[in-house]
Amino acid sequence: MAQKYAPYGLWESPITADAIAQDSVSLSTIFVDPVTKDIYYIEQRAPEGGRCVVMSNQTQKEVFGKDFNARTRVHEYGGGAAIAHNGSVYSSNFKDFRVYAAKDGKVKPITPEDPNKIYRYADCCVHPVHTDLLVAILEDHTNDTPRTVRNSLCIINSTATTVTSLVSTEDAESEFYAAPTFSPSGDKLAWQFWKHPDMPWEGGQIYVADVQYDSNTHTLSLSNTKLVAGEANNISACYPLWASNDKLVFTCDESKYANLWEYTQTCTKPVLSSVVQQDFCTPSWLLGNYPYAFLDENGTKAICVAWRGGRSVLYVVDFASGSYVEIKDESFDFVVVSNVRRLSNYTFVFTGWQSNASGTAMLCTLTGPSLVPNFQALTSTASTSAAPLPEGIISLPTPLELKVAGDRIVYAVYYAPKNPAYAGSSIPNEKPPCVLGVHGGPTGLETQSLSWLKQYFTSRGYAWLDVNYSGSSCYGREYVERLQGNWGIIDVSDCIDAVQSPQLSSLIDTKRTAIRGGSAGGYTTLAAISLDSSAASKTKFFASATNSYGVSNMELFAEDTHKFELMYIIKLLGGTIEEIPKVWHDRSPVYFSANIRTPLLVLQGNDDAVVPPAQSWTIIEGVLKSKGHVEAHFFDGEQHGWRTSETIKKAIEFEREWYEKSMVRPTLAA
Repeated sequence: MAQKYAPYGLWESPITADAIAQDSVSLSTIFVDPVTKDIYYIEQRAPEGGRCVVMSNQTQKEVFGKDFNARTRVHEYGGGAAIAHNGSVYSSNFKDFRVYAAKDGKVKPITPEDPNKIYRYADCCVHPVHTDLLVAILEDHTNDTPRTVRNSLCIINSTATTVTSLVSTEDAESEFYAAPTFSPSGDKLAWQFWKHPDMPWEGGQIYVADVQYDSNTHTLSLSNTKLVAGEANNISACYPLWASNDKLVFTCDESKYANLWEYTQTCTKPVLSSVVQQDFCTPSWLLGNYPYAFLDENGTKAICVAWRGGRSVLYVVDFASGSYVEIKDESFDFVVVSNVRRLSNYTFVFTGWQSNASGTAMLCTLTGPSLVPNFQALTSTASTSAAPLPEGIISLPTPLELKVAGDRIVYAVYYAPKNPAYAGSSIPNEKPPCVLGVHGGPTGLETQSLSWLKQYFTSRGYAWLDVNYSGSSCYGREYVERLQGNWGIIDVSDCIDAVQSPQLSSLIDTKRTAIRGGSAGGYTTLAAISLDSSAASKTKFFASATNSYGVSNMELFAEDTHKFELMYIIKLLGGTIEEIPKVWHDRSPVYFSANIRTPLLVLQGNDDAVVPPAQSWTIIEGVLKSKGHVEAHFFDGEQHGWRTSETIKKAIEFEREWYEKSMVRPTLAA
């Protein structure tokens, strides 16, 4: 069939919003029963209202009932909802916030009834000997305000259906816990701890304690608690895991890169003989996402995920020699690897994402002295597009290093317009309009994995540009810390500079570039088109904008957001509102809505506890008062991000229609 010509942005595409929404079953995590070696994974199903389903790889059936939602709201973002041990699967249930155990087809609650949903549980670990005792994070919302929520570690007795305290202090309202893990004998417990104003990747600390068992009361207690790694505000230690009864392994960024470290009773030291200038983990926004696993029973070698050039690489680390070797194989084409779990000797599982295929549950076995990998996809219903698509329609990512003002390097990923049905534009010399994506966090990373949203636009003749601005993760701690005190300034200038860079300006129509983002990315979007400090607000640099649940008022955000991020903003802005009130004001888009000349689309979930709806209402009211161009859509039942098929479809179509009428079709009419 002969190729067609049509204006960029108006190509017809078989990638529809309806197909993306209806087929949106995404792979959330994978975990292994260390005793039975059975594999389980969690799928998030948009057609079922975003329900998270625990699936058995062995039976390919749901482990819990059809009404069960394997999700937790600890830290609001959740993660660490489910584990398995000796044939029992334990999971938090989003419906009633209780923890349940499933074994041999029978399901029972193991935490007390909680009709008011006061208590939240996550990141459970089972005692290796007394297997009806589990340690978990407990988040207590008895006084349900961001400043009064209390976090601690608790013991769940699955036989008695009771919960008792294990680690808790008078400062529980400012403290956080993650990753409790028992040594193989159960005689020691390690966990991560941090407190306000730190985030876990800023000042996470690893503690170790001796575990005592009382046979009379069938309870556990701790003694000889010791800080072994990490330092508040300066050094982050994360992801503790016992290699043996005597050795604890974790990631630590003391070198400014998060490499593997180890703790024994004699010393704490880096595992590798020299620093690898790559991060061996991502920021722990979600619980339970381990970036490494041991390959043998004695913990002498580990398979590790590191980040190089914005992509995952796999290394085998040898603890004895302090060396590492990359797993290179033509069958390894994953750009994102996460949730690494040991299965057996030199066999592990993980969730893997490619640039041209959806996320997959994978099993890998390393064989021979050269550790040749054999990758095998595990069966899963997770898929983002079941409908057949024409060959060659997927636009592959092109990673870029851009030199911007001050000779700084900023990282970006470019996707060209691509659709095999079209040879190009019907308008001579037309360059494609571009959608600039700003990731959330802001301590996050826009990866190079397949996104059907991006393909939805590139297959219609748009270019797409992701900017991993200063402050993004996986490029070392110094790159992250560029944003401290500069949120709303350097992230904005990086986005503007990226569009104006020679590499990009030759490829796209810079006068028809839309900026869009969600959460922190929504804030950067608003800041770019409004703040006096933004070059883009003075000239209507961006032709269109989409803000999804972004921050518009810093003071309001500091009052209303959830506990996990309550103090995050202080470092990002450079001080408290009492210390630098002018900065807080000058970085709040709501006070500069009169500057907004860029047509603005606002999308917001009505149940969002991270960025509450008031953040969107205030910016909308300001734009309307200034007689600006704004359109808004609020979604009932949605929280921080879209989970239901209906909302996913509507959000995609609203955004496309907005760009068409605000920046694509007007230029054609002219």
